[in-house]
Amino acid sequence: MTKRIFRSILSVVTAVLAVGLLLVAGCIYQYFCGVQEERLRGELELVAAATEQLGERYLHDLKEDYDRLTLLAADGTVLYDTQADAGTMGNHADREEVKEALATGFGSSSRYSTTLTEKTLYEAVKLADGSVLRISVSQITAFRLLYGLLQPILIVTAFAIVLSAVLAYHT
Repeated sequence: MTKRIFRSILSVVTAVLAVGLLLVAGCIYQYFCGVQEERLRGELELVAAATEQLGERYLHDLKEDYDRLTLLAADGTVLYDTQADAGTMGNHADREEVKEALATGFGSSSRYSTTLTEKTLYEAVKLADGSVLRISVSQITAFRLLYGLLQPILIVTAFAIVLSAVLAYHT
């Protein structure tokens, strides 16, 4: 009878701990996704204002560790990109964020890469001359975040199981 109670307590503790850790990780992930989207919009607004005042020259002077910026003509032709040769890039007129920016002045979208297990966030704004400035950043997915946290989760779970076992045995 004591063994059954012990196993039941151990099972409940393990399940509650696992669900709690997953919920906390999920909430933290959602929070930081929102923070990153807001940061991206803020950066885009600043870069757009500077680009409208100083022109494409401003983009050339940015440091390479900046988020990826792409300047597009109104027809979707890539005029400049901070991480790739604009001449080799295809037309971007069909991209969701570009369509939105051309239609409403601002657009956003995200695309998921299964090979990299990353999600790329895109924000775009229509400039006064009709061109579109787009900023993008890669973001790890919730699955990859959990995979990265797997070792600490397992350590905490093992510690909780051992502690529960010791306390249950001595009571």
